[in-house]
Amino acid sequence: MSPAAVRELRAGSGPVVQVRIDSAVPHLDRPFDYLAPAGLAEQIDIGSRVRVRFAGRLVNAVVVGRSDVSEHAGELRSIERVMGPEPVLTDQTLALVQAVAERWAGTFSDVVRSAVPPRHARAEKAIVPACEWQSVPDPDASAWQDYTAGPALLRRIASADAEVPVRAVWSVAPASDWSTDVAALVAAATTDARGSVIVVVPDTHDVGRVVAQLTDATVHRAVAQLTADMGPERRYREFLRILRGGVRIVVGTRASVFAPVTNLRLIVVWDDNDDSLVDPQAPYWNARDVAALRSHLSGCHLVVGSPGRSVATQQWVRSGWAKSVAPSRTVIAARAPQVRALTEQDDARDAAAAAARVTHAAWETARVALSSGPVLVQVSRRGYVPALACQACRTPARCECGGPLMLRGRSGPPACTWCGALHGAWTCAQCSGHQLRAITIGAERTVEEIGRAFPQVAIISSNGDHRLVEVAADPAIVVATVGAEPVAIGGYRAVLLLDARAQLGRPSLDSQEEAARRWFSAAALAAPGAPVVINADNALPAVQALVRWDAPWLADRDLSERQSAGLPPATRMAALVGSSADIAAVVARLRVPHRLLGPVPDPTRQDPDRQRGLVVVDRRHGVRLGRELAAVTSTRSAEGRSRPVHVHMDPRTV
Repeated sequence: MSPAAVRELRAGSGPVVQVRIDSAVPHLDRPFDYLAPAGLAEQIDIGSRVRVRFAGRLVNAVVVGRSDVSEHAGELRSIERVMGPEPVLTDQTLALVQAVAERWAGTFSDVVRSAVPPRHARAEKAIVPACEWQSVPDPDASAWQDYTAGPALLRRIASADAEVPVRAVWSVAPASDWSTDVAALVAAATTDARGSVIVVVPDTHDVGRVVAQLTDATVHRAVAQLTADMGPERRYREFLRILRGGVRIVVGTRASVFAPVTNLRLIVVWDDNDDSLVDPQAPYWNARDVAALRSHLSGCHLVVGSPGRSVATQQWVRSGWAKSVAPSRTVIAARAPQVRALTEQDDARDAAAAAARVTHAAWETARVALSSGPVLVQVSRRGYVPALACQACRTPARCECGGPLMLRGRSGPPACTWCGALHGAWTCAQCSGHQLRAITIGAERTVEEIGRAFPQVAIISSNGDHRLVEVAADPAIVVATVGAEPVAIGGYRAVLLLDARAQLGRPSLDSQEEAARRWFSAAALAAPGAPVVINADNALPAVQALVRWDAPWLADRDLSERQSAGLPPATRMAALVGSSADIAAVVARLRVPHRLLGPVPDPTRQDPDRQRGLVVVDRRHGVRLGRELAAVTSTRSAEGRSRPVHVHMDPRTV
């Protein structure tokens, strides 16, 4: 349903009210008719939250329409009461919620829980003045002169008369601050008193970085923040400030893509391939794709940025739906880091040293760089030894519950990462061996090893539990897990990318794409021309892309390979999890042209009865697949005789 269709429904003021009840039961995911009692008729509007009696219980519901007549043959119940003084879904967000539920084969109520925070009555009492702030006319375009077509992008966004929305896919320039570039986009979109902006970032630290750049707007209370870690009252207060037109700019984590701003002009999504932008609850929507859907429905501009380039956004570029914005070759030549990867000469000189986690070249690079400033060491995992295997047969070590074993410190027995059980005497189920070896080395063990190599140098650790935002320009070694790399004043004098082979070797479709994203993210923090050492073969495409600072080339190459193999994003895919018989029953009801891969044992579970099948369709049939799966799930739920089959559209791990 489009926003125009919602406005047409809103125009109706008849006594019959269509509501969607708050229920995860698939066959109840449809409108139900109720009557608007005389005392509440004026308070009920499209998007209002109400309480209704359903199946003998009072339940929450959202109003999605009004009419003069009902198709229900029996007597209609009345709305019990209205919750809150105003509708919480606007025309645009109501249409978006319904479109997201349809695209990801989910239920309306599941998506609404993400789009609208829980009600907090005290927050509703706050008075929200209208926001009259606007940015300086003719904003400085110098921040985007590093990019091909960068100044033109800003001019198009700043133009209030632009009839065709701009969709851009942006790869960040080396030795630059992405938050400064985002602030320039925001300034361009708010040069008049009408347009609003939504900025979606992976986590709270990134929210802080963007807000710090919006000093003038923050002073005038034109910025609202929406993050998952806010308390209930503050989060709902910020939501109401947005709903009531009290802000021009919304900066937040994934759910902020649903923010009910007025006159939305621009959505910016940063680091679109970060796992944090995927909702972990059904129906598993992705903030990047929701932003694209909202841009399509509302006609607003869309800019999706990343340290590298995701294959999904490269598909947009290739199809012509979006334009590529990348750093110019002049900027790359002047500022790109000097990447040092493994070559055939390294193997010939010392095969053991070349296979080491920290090569001789990395140690030497760090030693030289420490004379002038900090050095960043990126590791893939936190902990001490987060994964173990049998020394004899290399089978991953697991507990009786199926969980992987790990070491928490230098001493102590292996422990299960799932149930916490200790395994002082472990036996391999495959070869009956008793010796363990490390599969991966965590950040804590890395700090220990580097501390022994550089006893006189300060070692700084940054990870998800204790994340640093910034470090000084003084000599130090910063050991950081992926995504927790702090910014160094003046840039890092060297960057060491450890565990590169392990990242590329993950059994996942997006292993190369994800590894490149991590490497570009860390390398972008290096000072202009600083050395970056990566312990991976120089001939690998992902390494070559880093050497040339050409993420779009790698994404385009990966996209071509996936198209030839019939893999996403060239196709759309749905994972069905359940028993083999139930998966077969669901697939048998599909009418969309498709192919079924599997089913095979579900890799995310140890239950042998849980199978996973992958339904693959041509990209143009993706929406139809979502609709049919939702309809089949609803029908099977109403029948009540079948076990449920879990549906996951566009799974990231295949």
